[in-house]
Amino acid sequence: MLKKHVIKKAIGILGAVFFLLLSVPGARAEAIDYSEQFFRGTIVGIRGSGQEDYFGAEKHYQMLDVRIDEGEMDGQVFEVDYINQLIQGVPQRLREGQSVVLVKSDLDGEVTYEVYEPYRLDSLIWLAVLFVGLAVVISGRKGLSALIGLAATLLILIRWVIPGIVAGISPLLISFGGAVVIAMISIYLSHGFSRRTTLAVLSTLFTLCLSLLMAILSVRFTALFGTGSEETIYLSSFGNFDLRGLLLGAIVIGTLGVLDDITTTQVAAVEEIHKANHTLSLKQLYERGFSVGKEHIASMINTLVLAYVGASFPVFLLITKSPQPLWVILNNEYLAEEIVRTLVGSATLILAVPVATGLAAVYFTKKR
Repeated sequence: MLKKHVIKKAIGILGAVFFLLLSVPGARAEAIDYSEQFFRGTIVGIRGSGQEDYFGAEKHYQMLDVRIDEGEMDGQVFEVDYINQLIQGVPQRLREGQSVVLVKSDLDGEVTYEVYEPYRLDSLIWLAVLFVGLAVVISGRKGLSALIGLAATLLILIRWVIPGIVAGISPLLISFGGAVVIAMISIYLSHGFSRRTTLAVLSTLFTLCLSLLMAILSVRFTALFGTGSEETIYLSSFGNFDLRGLLLGAIVIGTLGVLDDITTTQVAAVEEIHKANHTLSLKQLYERGFSVGKEHIASMINTLVLAYVGASFPVFLLITKSPQPLWVILNNEYLAEEIVRTLVGSATLILAVPVATGLAAVYFTKKR
């Protein structure tokens, strides 16, 4: 039976784990020393623009006067060029007064300045403020707790999971461990410390184990090695990373994003059904809760598939232009990775419904 002392122990464990995450000395990535320096600047003048052929590609260029707005060179103005490729014949023009990122390169003693890209952080910060405001105003304390859980999730990924992978720890193991800690912290912070929440946490952790097992079997069965994208190939040049482990870890963490929603909803549904009718047997309570869950399954699978398709939308557009047969395209590792990611995630969501429903039905029936 889930009693108050169990919840208190859970709080203590979460606090200890969170403290360890902040104090692990080995979970920090060493900074890579690049030969470039980056500055934030403002375009104070445009001296000219045009189009030229650069190594067979038509590109647009602008000759700019850029003022550096930070550091020791604050206020200094440099003449720089901004070159970008034409997209469907339309250049990406910068305007006077626009903030940009300026890069200083030092190659064999020759110092050059170039515009790296437009500066976007201010806009991103305002969008984040809007998001936080909506969450707090509309959801109140629940929304604030969810935001704290989101911050904890990012902290775990940035301070523990990613540095651990860089330090040589198995990506699969540390990603799974990070997913377990994220699930516990985010669910308790978002929904409070209660028996209902504890049941949802237990259901999430059990289903997460099933997700890990399915991911391992699916990746091996389909002969995937984690080399389906240019990013992973480029990453391998920085060290001997376990690319297959990275793929498996990404599948597990990606599934967790929707998994906690299903488990908390299912446990809540079973509890409310039990409150409405205390005379229901274990079988009857499970069947009514599962009836609610089936509707949830349909919507969540569609949501997950659309999320993965949206993230890889340009790839699907390229399929229509590829001269290769469709079966060759589908057999490509990049697309196969997305298919496996989607199928494993969807299968995990389906399994989460009977797991959460069954656990909640057993508990509330025994409680009666």
